[in-house]
Parts: sequence; structure tokens; C-alpha cells
Amino acid sequence: MRTILPALLLAAAAPAPAAPAVAPAAPPAHVLNRIAALVNGEPITLRDLQLRAGPEWARVQAMPEGADRDHAEARALQGAYQALLADKLLQGQVKELGLEATDAEVDAAIDDIKKKNRLDDAGFDRALAAEGLTREQLRARVRGDLESMRVVQVRIRSKLKVGDDDLKNYYQQHLREFAAGTEVHVRHIFLPLAADAPAAEEARVKAQGEALLQRLAAGADFAQLAREASKGPSASDGGDLGWLRRGVVQPEVEKAAFGLAAGRVSGLVRTRNGYQILKVEGRRGGEPRPFDQVKDEIRDKLTYEQGDVLRQQYVAELKKDAVVELRLPELKEP
Repeated sequence: MRTILPALLLAAAAPAPAAPAVAPAAPPAHVLNRIAALVNGEPITLRDLQLRAGPEWARVQAMPEGADRDHAEARALQGAYQALLADKLLQGQVKELGLEATDAEVDAAIDDIKKKNRLDDAGFDRALAAEGLTREQLRARVRGDLESMRVVQVRIRSKLKVGDDDLKNYYQQHLREFAAGTEVHVRHIFLPLAADAPAAEEARVKAQGEALLQRLAAGADFAQLAREASKGPSASDGGDLGWLRRGVVQPEVEKAAFGLAAGRVSGLVRTRNGYQILKVEGRRGGEPRPFDQVKDEIRDKLTYEQGDVLRQQYVAELKKDAVVELRLPELKEP
């Protein structure tokens, strides 16, 4: 189900090897239930934020103490807070609209997650551990995602407009996406940046990426530049990711890589992990599948993308009417 994407699904699509199965570090017992914020009178605790931050919180706790760790902690907490704030606002309308999810629907959604990620029970538990989640915590998150998405669908359904012309135009402009069995040989330069990084940090890393693009345009060797500048695990191999097929990397990376001709370099590609610059060394594979075979895929994709934009707009409207009290200093804007 494309409408529910817990961190487990996102992690499964990441290009780098999976992180070790480390649960978020628990803070001392006396601050576990500290109230971080009140949203329309309902509390969000510090522990709620840490659990939502998942492996990002565990990564931050492993950093040496100091200003960098303090800033990273604040970014992780702010990102988790924004996600939980949206959840709270949407959940406030679930009962009013009678959109509660049943246990059977939650079970079906979790089975769908396991199926799409090709996970047996043991692999599923390992993936959950890597995200710092128990099965019950995942069930609660999936239930909330199902219910929140239903609220959004009810509120924005009339605004969703994906017509046949939209489908045909997308198909004609993205034929390479539908080539059966196509693979691309990709190198990349990876510049890490949290999804919720402050604007100043975003600008700094983006400027670094643009400087690298200028060097590439001036004739710098991509592999050598990757060895010098990339922060990914493949840096020592000149950023070589090997031959990639569809469905194994993040959607943003897949879209950019499969849209490039052999020998071409992408612009800056923003993902949830940071910025990437891609180079396609070669392509191999077949011809595009017929439009009639892929039009439903295109409809799902365009509907999802349009719905995601409308969801953000709807949540922004709910925020305007919400009574929010921030009690954790890290959540306040600098």
C-alpha cells in the first residue's frame, strides 16, 4: 500500500547497506515521560519523539558530546515532532469522521509491508529492530497511518485530478522508466544531510554539491572526485554502485539514474539522506512496456504524488487552528 510508508519501507529502499539493528538509546528514567509539547491539550513526550526518530536518534547518541551532537539532537527531535504533530492533528478528526481502522485492516497492511519487502517473520523482526520498533509499536504506527490517510482522502478527494491526458503525457516523457529489464551502471557522490536539516545547513551542503558539479563540468574525473568528496561507503571504489535495476534504490535516485543516457551526469538529487550526484556509466535492457500495461502504475504514481502535496497543504491548514505549546527548548525555532 503506497499510502502507508513507515520508516521500515524507506530503510528497505536506501542505497547504502542497512544500519546495524540498534534500538534508540533510552534516556535516564526520570525524563522518560517529560512533556515536550502539548497539541490541543494532548501531550507529546520526549520518549515519543525519540521513538519516532528511530535509528536517527541512535546514530546521534553515538556521536561525541559537543556542539555538533547538540545540533544533531535538536534536528532529530524537530523532525520527529513535525511528524507527530501532523499525526495528532489528523487523528483528532478520525473519530469525528468514523474512520477508525480495524485490527484486520492493520494485519493486512502489515502483511503487505512484509510481502513488498520480501521479508519472512525473522527478517521482519530484524528490520523492525533496525528501526528501533517493536511489533506493537509498528501496529500502532500503521493504524495511525491508515486512519490519517483516510482523513486526508476524505478531505482532498474532490481535489485529486489525474486524467488520461496526464497519464499519456507522463508515459511519453518517461519511456525509459518502463523499459522491461533495464539496468544502469551507476556511480555516485553522496553528501549526507538530514531530511529536516536547518536551512543554513541545507544551503551549505547544497553549495558543496554545486561546487562539485562545476568541477565535473570543467572535466574532473567522476570516479576520482567521488574518492575525494563522497561520504558514502562506495567512495573508495570511486562511488561505484554497480548495475542497478528498478526497485532497489530510493525513488529519487531511481528516477534520476534511469532518466540519464550513458555517460551523462545528473544534477543534485535530494533524498531523505542528503544530496547525491549520479553518473550513468552504461545501460542495458529492453524496450518500454506498452502504455496499456503501465497506465495503472502511472495513475497510482501521479495520484500518490498529487495527494502527498495536498496532504501537506491540509496539515498546514490544521496547524493554523491548533493550540500548540512547546515545552522542550530544542523544538523552538532558533
